[in-house]
Amino acid sequence: MNAFVTGNNYIYIHTGLLENLDSFEELEGIIAHEIGHLTLGHVESRKILSKKNSNLINIGIFALLGASLSGSSNNLHGSILVGTDFFYKKQYKYNRTQELEADIFSIKALNKLKKSSIGLNRFFKKIEKRNKLFSSKNNYYSSHPNPENRLEIINSLSQFKDNKLNTITYYKNIELDLQKLKIKLTAYTKNKQKLKIIKNNLKEKNKIFYSSINSYLNHDIKNSIKNTIKYQKQNKNNPFVDEMIGSLYFIEGNFKKASMNYNQALEKFDKLNILSPPNIKLSLAKSLLEIEDKSSLKKSLLILEELIPMKYDSIYFWKLIGITANKLGYKPESMVAIAEEKILKRQYKKAKHFAFKALKFKNIKPLYKMRALDIMNYK
Repeated sequence: MNAFVTGNNYIYIHTGLLENLDSFEELEGIIAHEIGHLTLGHVESRKILSKKNSNLINIGIFALLGASLSGSSNNLHGSILVGTDFFYKKQYKYNRTQELEADIFSIKALNKLKKSSIGLNRFFKKIEKRNKLFSSKNNYYSSHPNPENRLEIINSLSQFKDNKLNTITYYKNIELDLQKLKIKLTAYTKNKQKLKIIKNNLKEKNKIFYSSINSYLNHDIKNSIKNTIKYQKQNKNNPFVDEMIGSLYFIEGNFKKASMNYNQALEKFDKLNILSPPNIKLSLAKSLLEIEDKSSLKKSLLILEELIPMKYDSIYFWKLIGITANKLGYKPESMVAIAEEKILKRQYKKAKHFAFKALKFKNIKPLYKMRALDIMNYK
């Protein structure tokens, strides 16, 4: 039940934490705390392996609802990753002083926004209760201050004492329901038991959405699509519903309908003036790649090229570019993609070999020529 930040400025939120949330105020407080680590330079001071620089992320709670039904087996990052990635967490531990500094930052940030710290208060009470139950099974206290002390600091510094907790919030006319988030998380984690627990307190308006996820977990994709389309009629402006339908059609193998729904999701993000999540663009590119006609392949490659600044550090991403370029007969581009893969695998001689071969083609695109030259100069 935790969250943490890493050197590439992503905030990782464990599914266990999300499953135990009782309000969006708790999530706000947790995210404010993690932003504190970023803003106060704690990540830089604790950095072990990562030496790459990247821009600060545009954090929005609404992005949590974008977790794809098919999971994230390819390790491609969104704005906020929902998962259990302990590899990064081990690299970026903080000492007690840094944790307290992040606590104080979060309270000041909430004060500035004229928001209560009730969410943080509730979260640390849960941590305190959990550690009393499982004190012999975790080392929380080795790097974190005592929850009682943290509660004292929160209560003393908070300027707003509103005790109202919300399970529904809104972002640019998109309703965000905490129960729906938890229902969708069960699809992501494939946890049928958690879904059954949610059913005990299921809201009437969430029954169709629940049925869709239940069908998905029982491998009844057709019925899941049917229920999600019903749900879409109730949530016409929510782009994440279109993304969900696209994911279901992709699983079914209907790539044309998948790409149509991904497109609709992206159009709705534009209308709402919300930056489209990169992973939905990636899903569109993957569905177009599966259609395999030349027009779809060209569109797929254009989308993938647009995503290079965000996905350049993923082997799987460069594999997709290589496959798409190869199917289009773009040999130099596919060779550069292979070279990028080799760089990420630290096979530098092989990377330079493919980059050198790519540069021999006179028709190599400027983008790929630039990347190939960079690889040749890599030391």
